[in-house]
Amino acid sequence: MSTLAQAVEAELKAVLEERDRYLATSGDTIAKLLKTAEGRLLALLADQPSDAAQWSLSQVQAQVRHALAEFGDQAAAEVASQAGQAWEIGQAAIDAPLAAGRIAVVGAAPVLDTRLLSAMRAFMTDRIKDVGTEAISKINTQLGLTVLGAQSPAETVTAIKEVLGETSRRRALTIVRTENSRVYSTAAFERLLQQAQMVEGLQKQWRASGKPHPRINHLAADGQVQDVTKPFKLGGAELMYPHDPKAPASETILCGCTMVPWHADWAGAMQNPTRKYAQDEVGKPVRELLAR
Repeated sequence: MSTLAQAVEAELKAVLEERDRYLATSGDTIAKLLKTAEGRLLALLADQPSDAAQWSLSQVQAQVRHALAEFGDQAAAEVASQAGQAWEIGQAAIDAPLAAGRIAVVGAAPVLDTRLLSAMRAFMTDRIKDVGTEAISKINTQLGLTVLGAQSPAETVTAIKEVLGETSRRRALTIVRTENSRVYSTAAFERLLQQAQMVEGLQKQWRASGKPHPRINHLAADGQVQDVTKPFKLGGAELMYPHDPKAPASETILCGCTMVPWHADWAGAMQNPTRKYAQDEVGKPVRELLAR
């Protein structure tokens, strides 16, 4: 392998590591916010009379709405901030390898139009707030059953733990990981479009995730090279890049694939990408999280 190809390979590994570190921790704060909301609601129930018939249902429900509305606001602010980070990392994932490959200068491309980022942020914040809204509905149902005597307060506590525990946590983390990956991939694609106007022969390559149980068509596309403006072909699906918003949800939810820049001058650095990727430490945090 040439020295140039080695430099590109090292830079590609570095940008993939940065992406995976970011995604591996992107749900941590959201999970903590859910835990805080759970603690508040359990404390609320602990302060209620032992006889559930004496509960003021409207007041309890109002406090539930307040606690989960606060979760929604805090979670929305967190994902909005994370989207900005994903946007920057996505651009760097294109610029850094191009600079290492000596075919583009970092900073030469114009600044990306952030209107697309703003739209994606709005979508993310609405979706994460929906987690709290859905939890309110489920918890209010449990509270109603308790006041009516259909279940005990202890059973209601267990139900709330389930709603705000694994149920909401899994949904929230699915949203965070999927949408942050989408922002990252969209920024990378938009940057690649810019760079392709200045770099002759610049193309793109699909990198499968290396997860233990990948989508077969995504794995089959591993290493596929296409012109920047042409879609990747994944069986019956065509995606301009991983997490393409125009693709069916079945092709994008919790997808761990990436797109990297490709140039014929770097061919020695781009052979059997995921087979190597799956064997080293790159991507390990994300693979472990998504396998849970």
